[in-house]
Amino acid sequence: MLFAFGALLSLNLWAATPAPEVKLLFSTLEDTTNVWGKLHFGATPLEKIRSCENPGFSIAYCKPGKDGSWEIYGQIFSGDAGAIEPQSNKVWRLIRATTRDGVIFENVRTVYESEPGNWTDHIGLAYNPIAKEYFALKLKIDDNGFAYKAYFSPDGETWRENSGNPLFYDCDSMGLFWSDAIKGFICTAKTLQPYPKHIRDHGGIHPQNNDNNLRDRRVISIRSSVDGRQWTPSDSMMDVWNRLGTYKAMPPESMRTPDADDPPDMEFYRGIGFWYHDRSYLMALNYAASALPSYRSKHGPQLDTEWWTSRDGLKWNRPYRGINALGDVFPGKFCITHNPMVIDGILLFHFGNQLLGMKEDRISFVGARANAEFDTRRFMMPAGDLCLNASVPSTDRSFATKQAYVMAAVLDEKGNVVPGYEAEKCIIENADKTDLPLRWGDKSARELAGRSIGLRFYLRSANIYAVTSRQ
Repeated sequence: MLFAFGALLSLNLWAATPAPEVKLLFSTLEDTTNVWGKLHFGATPLEKIRSCENPGFSIAYCKPGKDGSWEIYGQIFSGDAGAIEPQSNKVWRLIRATTRDGVIFENVRTVYESEPGNWTDHIGLAYNPIAKEYFALKLKIDDNGFAYKAYFSPDGETWRENSGNPLFYDCDSMGLFWSDAIKGFICTAKTLQPYPKHIRDHGGIHPQNNDNNLRDRRVISIRSSVDGRQWTPSDSMMDVWNRLGTYKAMPPESMRTPDADDPPDMEFYRGIGFWYHDRSYLMALNYAASALPSYRSKHGPQLDTEWWTSRDGLKWNRPYRGINALGDVFPGKFCITHNPMVIDGILLFHFGNQLLGMKEDRISFVGARANAEFDTRRFMMPAGDLCLNASVPSTDRSFATKQAYVMAAVLDEKGNVVPGYEAEKCIIENADKTDLPLRWGDKSARELAGRSIGLRFYLRSANIYAVTSRQ
């Protein structure tokens, strides 16, 4: 089913929306203070925006251009995308293109072609705004396992292989993005942890200690680097298949593992993240082995997907468990492969011949079933108007039109209500938009430009996604 606003997508040239001077997002309790009542935090599953033609390459990275277009980087892989054993004489080509709508790709060209070898289809790409340098990660299989090989480019056109390759070894799936918080790259790789699995799927006796109770559990390792060349931790998961008798797993402190709130057989099969405004989001592909006889000692089916969130890309929160990040669009083993394009107020992810997404800034939200209140963080009020991104009533309580509301008051530096900006003067009901004007009678917060202020929200049966400012 297409979004109601899917008709907004066209082949016309869209003007880029100016970046707001204020953007408050809501992911966890860190985004709220002075809470009264019961708040909850949620995430929005992707939905189908529209069908489109397959561009002939898979997208790995999207970078906004200055003229409303997007730089697109992806790859064409000549091998079997699902294979994990060595594939001799396979090549991959790094593709560069531009798009204005996420549908039509222009100036498509190959900017790098590999030598033949035992490559896999996994690729990660990001941009270093400090060094003004593009960075790509690519996996190649050798005797030790999956070698992470680095490539750099000053302009996206001319690429060179890193002289220190491989950077490290880990497992056969990974994500890559730049974190503004740490001023460095984050690599989220699938790795393997020795674990006493109750349902013993594929894999034999674990090579460590010859312990028949241990199997490899899939979890995610988190690495960081300021330049893409030296990584922390620098450890490698060596000799994945124990072909050389030197199996070595990653150090436990670098692993992001399931916890007591997860099912006991939960595993993380893949994690691909991206930076978004002042935080990062990651889509995790969850896995659980199957007890069915047809899957015994074999690879079981994937479980579902899940949105994670982090302020720096190193420490991750999982407040949205049980919400399938891909919704009903793609069951099974799919996951995002790139950061979102933001076009005409919509977040877009490319899936071959389909565009999935949601309204801008709506990955996560704060909501309340009954009456609740909270303060936002303080911010410097710009010379513009404040807008609210909200659904009133919330998307899961459409029946609550007569009880749902959002009210907002403006707070001064001491946390007191600014006269004339009381909550009862700013009431929003029966609305679902990304740019609802916040006005207090005939007053706008632009009259407070230059002052440090905050907002106090009162809500019921509503979701608040973001607060932004517009000129």
